[in-house]
Amino acid sequence: MNTEVELKYLVLSSDVEAKVTSLLTTEGISFDKKSKELSNCYFDTADLTLRKKDYGLRVRGCENKFEQTIKTAGVVVGGLHKRPEYNVDIQSTFPDLSLFPKNIWSPEDNIEKIQQQLISLFDTDFTRIIWLVDFKDSKIELAFDQGKISSDGQHLDISEIELELVEGSIEHLFDLAKTLFKCLLVRPGLKSKAARGYQLWHKLGPKDLDENIQIDTSGVTLTESFSQGIAHCLNQLHLAVDNYIREPTYVHLVQAVNVLVMLRHGFWLFDLRLNEKGQGIREQISYFIHLFAWLDNAVYFQELMNKTGNYRKKLELSDQLIEQLRIEKQRFPEPADVIALIHGERFNQLQLSLVELVISKAEQVFIPYTGEINYREYATEKLSASLHDLKSVLSEDSVTIDQYLGVRKLVRRSLLTGGWFGLLFDAKLCNQFRRPWLDLQQGLGELRSLSIIHQQLKRLEDAPNKLISWQQSKLDNLLMALEHSRLSATSQQPYWLD
Repeated sequence: MNTEVELKYLVLSSDVEAKVTSLLTTEGISFDKKSKELSNCYFDTADLTLRKKDYGLRVRGCENKFEQTIKTAGVVVGGLHKRPEYNVDIQSTFPDLSLFPKNIWSPEDNIEKIQQQLISLFDTDFTRIIWLVDFKDSKIELAFDQGKISSDGQHLDISEIELELVEGSIEHLFDLAKTLFKCLLVRPGLKSKAARGYQLWHKLGPKDLDENIQIDTSGVTLTESFSQGIAHCLNQLHLAVDNYIREPTYVHLVQAVNVLVMLRHGFWLFDLRLNEKGQGIREQISYFIHLFAWLDNAVYFQELMNKTGNYRKKLELSDQLIEQLRIEKQRFPEPADVIALIHGERFNQLQLSLVELVISKAEQVFIPYTGEINYREYATEKLSASLHDLKSVLSEDSVTIDQYLGVRKLVRRSLLTGGWFGLLFDAKLCNQFRRPWLDLQQGLGELRSLSIIHQQLKRLEDAPNKLISWQQSKLDNLLMALEHSRLSATSQQPYWLD
């Protein structure tokens, strides 16, 4: 049995073989290079008995030799894959489960029955270029795979690079990855070829993300819980990025940026515990959030310009306003620019530093502390402080438009705090408490759209009276709805104090 430890990246760049070879040579890194053609067939029962155990079974063919492999349940964080695997040389193209060690199976597994029900599900066929690298005091296999996943006439492209630790230090594995970021446009690969193949066989589409992320941790210490939260956010970030690459819409980009905001908020919640390295990571997250600061306005402008949106019909009362909005919309970055940024060196460096944080259980970024700190009590303190800040503004007899617009970030931060800590308490009470606050957040977003219309109307030389009256009426109705949500939200009993 071997425990496979590898970093996996999906590659956007072309001429990968030449670029990697040139980089290794330029950096003075010694390597042996070879290539081979690999054909793989993956097997399971029709009801996916192995998949339900998070097992993957394949037979690999190379140069008329065959090997069966089973990978058992492992851990995937931010493109780092750690899974036990068992390999056996065989003479045929069909696997024999009895050849694997008996201790990988649980007592309830009926191996003979599973063997009888095995069918082929999908194939992966690709060219693998391998650089066996001597890097510092470690040996690392660097492999670039290019080919296809096939199932029932459907295909997915393979273009990925894997860095597998053969022997040595995992820190050296990370260091070599950072070196590769200099020459390749890549992004972390959350899903293995097998996982993508299962998705293709099942004809499953990509997974949609919940806009309001909630973190469920099992850690009892601050460092354990913090690292678990970061791991959860990293996986959500990679799903959101994959969705954006597949369909580059503002909706998917907003989901990715929301995860970055959730990540940064976690660092703020633990700010007094962070050392200089932890604060540096937070600053890097902030850097990318600021790069996407334009997105908020872009979403609102898109909604205003959408022909099936809530506002377009009324806005058509003014051709000049429509043209003004169209000019503003053209100033936002193109999807190609965003995709290049996502695959760039700096963004990959940030994500790898977060992976390092997770596997060290945050010990690298926390100031050492003595004694025990109750995580639930820590969460209670943060939730109460967040609610106090909100109520200091929203508990007045009346709230103006400017106050509502000014409190948007405060409402969002409070919901983020609840996302980090809420599931430590009763989930039903938590969701009930969040509901009117989420309604308030949605209403504040609509208020932002109306304020954009108001600003644009002020710039018109002769704004139609009908449009001005509609905008004012819409604003009055929205303020009534906001007032209802505000009173409902601020009158609740905090669930964390029950």
